[in-house]
Amino acid sequence: MIKSQIKALIHLIGQENGEQAGLLKDELARIMQEQPQYLREVIEQDFHSSVPAALVSAMQEICWEQLAHNTARFAEKINPDTEEGLTIISRFVNPAISREEITKQLDHLARQLRPILANCNSSEEIWTLMGRFFFHSQGFQVLPTSHDIKDISFGRFLYKKQGSALCLCTLYAVCGTRFGLDAGVADVAGRVLAVLHPRDGAEPIFADPLDGGKLLTLHDCKDYIFSRNLQWNDAFELPLSSRALLRRFLGNMIFVLNKLRDERRLAFLRRYMDILKN
Repeated sequence: MIKSQIKALIHLIGQENGEQAGLLKDELARIMQEQPQYLREVIEQDFHSSVPAALVSAMQEICWEQLAHNTARFAEKINPDTEEGLTIISRFVNPAISREEITKQLDHLARQLRPILANCNSSEEIWTLMGRFFFHSQGFQVLPTSHDIKDISFGRFLYKKQGSALCLCTLYAVCGTRFGLDAGVADVAGRVLAVLHPRDGAEPIFADPLDGGKLLTLHDCKDYIFSRNLQWNDAFELPLSSRALLRRFLGNMIFVLNKLRDERRLAFLRRYMDILKN
């Protein structure tokens, strides 16, 4: 009985407009929340070869509405967790992905990294070995430019092992913090680098994801800034906060969708950005 009602609802969603369509979407949202297993079975059994576009659109927008609430909760916290923000970005592209799935993959990578880093004697050695692990052992690839917001989804990046430079820098950061390292993502006048601050107070070490994880010193970064006729700002060497990191991911997605003139998805991303700014 429940499945036949769900099937009827799916057919109606593709036919109705205006206020009635809104009521149908509310009912779909309730089913997605309370009876997801029945919805999944109906889709797999009755629509497996061709899921109605109206259903896909409605389910996406229900998820994106929920992500606005998730973003608000994230923004309200004193020190929001980075992986919580990464889940928001990932679920915008893939509503089915969970925080637990992302954490599980990161924990798996950390377990493989642990024996590699066990005998490191310096920050340079840690960052060098992490780069070799990501680029050579694991085969992660950085795309020079992103033409699809899927390339900016951190969850998809972990699965496909290719994506934006921001994704790779974030991988350095979240894996590094699992070992108690003061690791993060630095924004050096628009250029994203993975940054490691030694515990002994020595100068930070940077890794450039667009150059296979090549190490850069603070002096190298300053030379880069001066070569662009810019002034050095000490904030360049500091890791982005979890809020700033989420804004950076959102900004990159907005940039891609602006070029595609995808106003439907842009409206939601701009809304999340406004929530973080306010």
